[in-house]
Amino acid sequence: MFTIYDYLKYYKDYDLKEVPWNNMDNLFLSILVYIPIESFRATKNFSEICDVILNFNVPNNSEFLAPKIKSLIEIIKDSKRYEHLKIQNFENIIDNNTQFGAMVCKINKNKIIVFKGTDRSIIGWIENFRPMYQYPTYSQALAIKYLKNNIGLFDKSVYVIGHSKGGNMAMTSVMELSAFKFNKIKKVINFDGPGFMKNEYESFKYKKMSEKLTNIVPSSSYIGVLMHNENYTVIKTNAHGFNVHYPIYWLSFGTDFIKDDLSKISIELNERTTKPLDKIDQRSLEEYFEAAFKAFDKKKTSTIKFHLMDFINVFKNVRGLDKSVSDYVNSIIKSMLKLSKDKE
Repeated sequence: MFTIYDYLKYYKDYDLKEVPWNNMDNLFLSILVYIPIESFRATKNFSEICDVILNFNVPNNSEFLAPKIKSLIEIIKDSKRYEHLKIQNFENIIDNNTQFGAMVCKINKNKIIVFKGTDRSIIGWIENFRPMYQYPTYSQALAIKYLKNNIGLFDKSVYVIGHSKGGNMAMTSVMELSAFKFNKIKKVINFDGPGFMKNEYESFKYKKMSEKLTNIVPSSSYIGVLMHNENYTVIKTNAHGFNVHYPIYWLSFGTDFIKDDLSKISIELNERTTKPLDKIDQRSLEEYFEAAFKAFDKKKTSTIKFHLMDFINVFKNVRGLDKSVSDYVNSIIKSMLKLSKDKE
């Protein structure tokens, strides 16, 4: 059983005629977008991107995947497979309203639009909770605008992908496209990103988007199973606990992932974030979380080292709000703690 590292080492000198573009290549791009470099508009070829990344000093407090990207690029910097890859409109935004990232990749005649997941900023983690009571959130609105602006009149084959929050933004942005641009979308790939509230999930725009959707989650997923989604492709990982969310640990053979079954704990987490959520007043839920977020007195763009207990303690200290909401949050925390100790 192998990982993305092994895939890149083995297939780096196979061109796309010999081995067609596949989910492992898309996973690589979903990791690449995490590199915390400054935004740029101009088109850069693959060798230029490699130079930028290899010469970039990744901060010690960067998101977990950021320092891993250098080691991936070292493997394929002279790759025949990616030599024609071009990247443009790279966005890396962080302010008190949002943490957002995206890039446009071109390979042969295909355009792949990639959305970034959450980094270690406080605002990034705050945004992870808001889809439970807001639609669209600030970052979802940015994703909708980004996708609309980056599908051109003459584009024919567009793929929209992302990991974690980026996977949710991939789905959201495609859901909100006009019919003309929607018809250009060949596939949407959500790598362990959360789903939606009931209203969005049961909408026509979701059902239409889901016909092009591939949902990929690790067997002990704790992000991709949140809220309403469907038709998971479940895969093996060699990690435990919260590390299962990181795609560098996902297992593959050849050009595809190794399939698995969803764990009982992940099924429980999905159930706890769907049926009870449907019955809770959204305004009360919003009041609860926004009150909790005020406890983070640091600047929202500050970087944190994420510990689940930090958030648990904040949520437990929220007082005077709807009991049904606090019971709901406590039930989610209970499932999360089970996953953090999971050694199956």
